[in-house]
Amino acid sequence: MKIEVKVLNVTRLTKLLIAASRWLSKYADVLNDLNVYPVPDGDTGTNMSMTLQAVENDLVKLNHEPNMEELCDLVSESILLGARGNSGTILSQIIQGFLSALSGKEEVSVADVVQGFINAKEKAYKAVTEPVEGTMLTVIRRVAEEAQKYDGPQDDFILFLAFLKNVAAEAVEETPNMLAKLKEAGVVDAGGKGIFYILEGFEKSVTDPEMLKDLERIVQSQAHRREKLEHTVTHEHEEIEFKYCTEFIIEAGNFDLEDYKSQVIGYGDSLVCAQTPKKTKTHIHTNNPGLVLEIAGKLGNLNHIKIENMEIQHSGLMPSEITREMEKSGRNIIVRNENSVPVAFLAIVDNHKLAELFIEDGATAVLIGGQTQNPSVADIEEAISKINSREIVLLPNNKNIISAAKIAAERSDKEIAVLETTSMLEGHYVVKNKKEGMTSLTSHLKRNFSIEITQAVRDTKVGDLVIANGDYIAMVNGKIKYREGTMPALIKTVYAELVTTDALNIFAVKGRGATAEANKVLDPKLGARYREFDAMQENYPYYIYIENRDPNLPEVAIVTDSTSDLNKELMGDLNIEIIPLKIKLEGDRYYRDGVDLSKGDFWKTLLKGGVIPKTSQPSPAEFKALYDKLLAKGYKKIISIHLSSKLSGTQQAAKVARGMTGREKDIAIVDSKTVTFALGHMATEAARMVKSGESFESVLQWLEEVQGKMKLYFTVRDLLFLEKGGRIGKASSVIGGMFQIKPVLKVEGGEVCTEKKAIGEAGAMRYMEKLIKDEARNNSIILYTGWGGTQQELDKADKLKTAGDKLRKVEYRGRSEIGGIIGSHSGPVYGMAIFPKIR
Repeated sequence: MKIEVKVLNVTRLTKLLIAASRWLSKYADVLNDLNVYPVPDGDTGTNMSMTLQAVENDLVKLNHEPNMEELCDLVSESILLGARGNSGTILSQIIQGFLSALSGKEEVSVADVVQGFINAKEKAYKAVTEPVEGTMLTVIRRVAEEAQKYDGPQDDFILFLAFLKNVAAEAVEETPNMLAKLKEAGVVDAGGKGIFYILEGFEKSVTDPEMLKDLERIVQSQAHRREKLEHTVTHEHEEIEFKYCTEFIIEAGNFDLEDYKSQVIGYGDSLVCAQTPKKTKTHIHTNNPGLVLEIAGKLGNLNHIKIENMEIQHSGLMPSEITREMEKSGRNIIVRNENSVPVAFLAIVDNHKLAELFIEDGATAVLIGGQTQNPSVADIEEAISKINSREIVLLPNNKNIISAAKIAAERSDKEIAVLETTSMLEGHYVVKNKKEGMTSLTSHLKRNFSIEITQAVRDTKVGDLVIANGDYIAMVNGKIKYREGTMPALIKTVYAELVTTDALNIFAVKGRGATAEANKVLDPKLGARYREFDAMQENYPYYIYIENRDPNLPEVAIVTDSTSDLNKELMGDLNIEIIPLKIKLEGDRYYRDGVDLSKGDFWKTLLKGGVIPKTSQPSPAEFKALYDKLLAKGYKKIISIHLSSKLSGTQQAAKVARGMTGREKDIAIVDSKTVTFALGHMATEAARMVKSGESFESVLQWLEEVQGKMKLYFTVRDLLFLEKGGRIGKASSVIGGMFQIKPVLKVEGGEVCTEKKAIGEAGAMRYMEKLIKDEARNNSIILYTGWGGTQQELDKADKLKTAGDKLRKVEYRGRSEIGGIIGSHSGPVYGMAIFPKIR
């Protein structure tokens, strides 16, 4: 009997989509083998078929009969959440566009489907930033164009679907003529071929006897389940007969399918099996998923196992232990216990070994699912949901995951930035150096080399590189650059080309395919620091990351401490590292000055009263970590300039750390013999000299010259803090308070001493204004002002600036807010620093 399909209704469209999923799944390995690159992780077929399988899974489990609008909404959401890889993401856009023309129409005509393909083409092209012809985009475009020209019967979908399939077949065969790399490899486009199989699956849904039987069984099973659900609503104590919806793939296809089906059918119903030469997919409803998996496991390795309790879905019961365990093992998400950080880093990685590495080196969370196992949008969304932070940096670490990551980011109500990392070690570099900031990291990635070494699985040609099946190839930053007959020879070639005098660090990650011979040449012993890690990743015997020195980086690093009170305005674009001292206010917690505790928060706490702050210097370990980091970045020398040794033990800690580095000759510790903005001036001038190319020795010489010529003056509101800190005696404090004496203090020879005992605030201000005039009478000077406390101190500092502005020989450089370390000992304060112009 001839089947006639004049219109598509909900049932027909459901069958159409399930048939497309089944047919595409059958040919997934064929598509994988069409991968243009000769690497062993071609996954276009896997990504496209798993994307459609997400739709199939939801359609098979439907427990009510939807209308067309509901069906289109369900499928649109399913395919978006199930989208995997670039091909799966584009496919999700094609299906969504197609359904947009059908939604709300209970009977769909040929004309509606034509419009559906037009919408599909438009949405697919919009999804790609730079559309490339000769890909699946070309195939869907050709289908849309030819569908508009179709002049066959408008009431016969069978003829129409056959027509579209033939159009797609022709378009696929043309792809090598449009894309040179396809012609060089001697293949058609895998994504385009996938579109052909989807359209062929559409046709098979109404023409293939076996497919028709399968689809009819699904429809009957859905009807049977709906009937049971309705009965369950009426009779609350009755249960679903087979409550575990079980799905999995056997990584084998060379066994008797009928014999296998006869073994498992006794454990449930709704059995559907699809077999290819390499894989067998099973779907069954059962009360004994473990027994079914045991039978299947004897035939091959099991993958993509999914077990869902339908009773929970329909009655809201608590999950059973088996469901809970399957969910736990299936998530493959690892999250730090403490993940409420200002900015979290979520990385997608190949396996659990690499997950441990990423977590240890700074990632907040990881999702397992890299090469050959691209995660879906839903997988990424689940990982995002496990992180408590509002801001997340998402690292795909694979070019084929970027599109799905972006969709997940767009759908989230959190602030998510997708940093388009395309290799595992590129992402690891970001995590390890996340404190550098995104702008700096993006710049760094461009000069580093991320190398992935594998074995070619086909003959091909990439540019001028002729590759034979079995050759060892190296991809550099995602592009095939080198080939050799053996892995040791390949690694040597890569190092000869890429390891230069600019190489700072080499990090090698060994996979399952690593060999003893190749391991011997991993460390090139060419001056760069070398480290390795065993990750046991599949497909790629080695990941290697070469970190290069910034060509614009000065040879000398300048380090100072937080008592320099430097701000962004004073530092500008100068490279200065600031190590924080620590402050204890209330309780036992020490805050890092300027990092954990801002200047504003410090003064608010101090001025409310009742708090006697304590301060502490950085530890030698903290200094060593900073020095090691700077040397690892490529600085050849370090000049570390700190507050007076007579005011703090900070310099002693720095000297101990220098001895721990083993680079004593390369690190100079300088006693500034001053503090606050005077120290800041020494640091900024040293950084300017370094930036202009002056030598390590000349900078040290200038610092020595300027030490005896700096003049730092300040006045405090109350001598109480200086008394408590032991800077003045109690008697001086009492006398000063009784007679309203306002001492003008100075730092001389590294110590605090009295410059002038003025009468009252006005007397102190007049004296400091006089100091400026006297210094500028015969010499050109540089003037800084500073304050800490309240508006009163700020106004006094600005008054000093005004005094300097009136004089021709005064160059005003800026104003600093004095921070917690000095403020803990001085209380509210204002002052100035004067330097003769000697450069």
